[in-house]
Amino acid sequence: MKKVLSLALVLTLALSLLAACSSTANQDEPKGNAKGDGYDKFSQLKIGMTESEVNAILGEPTRVDKAYYYYTVTVNGKDAEVEVWINTTSGLVTYLSGTFDESEYRAAFADNETDLSKVNGLETEEINTYDACVSAFKTPGYLLNVDEDGEKQYLWVDATDGYMRVTFRADGSVKTYGGVC
Repeated sequence: MKKVLSLALVLTLALSLLAACSSTANQDEPKGNAKGDGYDKFSQLKIGMTESEVNAILGEPTRVDKAYYYYTVTVNGKDAEVEVWINTTSGLVTYLSGTFDESEYRAAFADNETDLSKVNGLETEEINTYDACVSAFKTPGYLLNVDEDGEKQYLWVDATDGYMRVTFRADGSVKTYGGVC
């Protein structure tokens, strides 16, 4: 009987210790997903939205300069700036841009699935479209900016903080690229 009670006591202590360690570890983990809510909010924005629709997603702008509206969002535990151009005549969004490719935010976009080993294909033009980038880099990338003409820029970040930023024309073809791999 003493052995059963001792075993039960040891088991209870072990489970309590395990629960306490698990609770402490959970407190150290960031709330929500790894990117924070900033990129998630940015991803909801679309060309053609109104100022009030943008404000409903991002809150009030931190500053406004003519048609340029600047919002602060949180990414990787730091404040990041989102720029939204709102046409003064139509009142509709014509350009969206986030500073997510800067070094202090990139870690939030690192992905073990992203493979930048074939990035030289951009230079040889073997990789010459968005779909070819997705296939070569193994992930869809993260949208950094888009304009009313359909030009888009995406970011890919691998697990070692290697990154590639690629701008695509409206037809999906590669326009420019740059990064460190």
